[in-house]
Amino acid sequence: MRTTQTKKLTVSAMMTAVGVVLLLLASMLPGMQLASAAVAGAAAAIVVVRGGTGYGLLTVAATALLAWLIVPAKGLVLLYTAFFGPYALVKNRIERLHRLPLEWALKLLFCAAAAVLLFRFSEQVLELVPEQLAAHLWLFLPAVLAAFAAYDIVFSKLIAYFADRLHLDR
Repeated sequence: MRTTQTKKLTVSAMMTAVGVVLLLLASMLPGMQLASAAVAGAAAAIVVVRGGTGYGLLTVAATALLAWLIVPAKGLVLLYTAFFGPYALVKNRIERLHRLPLEWALKLLFCAAAAVLLFRFSEQVLELVPEQLAAHLWLFLPAVLAAFAAYDIVFSKLIAYFADRLHLDR
């Protein structure tokens, strides 16, 4: 029993390190900020699949805390902390419903709420958005939701690939 908990904690620690490194690299490569934050969220999803929600929450919290301390691009860290990190946990919980229309409605609602809060209250996040779009959130939100739907589909396939390839479901 102890070995299993140790393995889960080790995977959590390794994925925390991967997430922090990805966010740190993203701060040095401005064109890759959103993609790197999304991949850092996938690192947390691997932990959720392997160790469960508790270890996933630990990974997201540790990654966010370390990133706030180390990563200079605070807007990027905010995106991870408010959306990409927690989304691995939210997605896991929502998909347990096994009712596809309700799942999509809840996922889109989560995305819309996070996007509105981030774009309304964070100047650092607004720097990642073109000025014309940032001024008109009601025009930008449909584009965000469409991009999010594509992200969710790719995210699901990526998680399935890693779970199969790394035998994470065992």
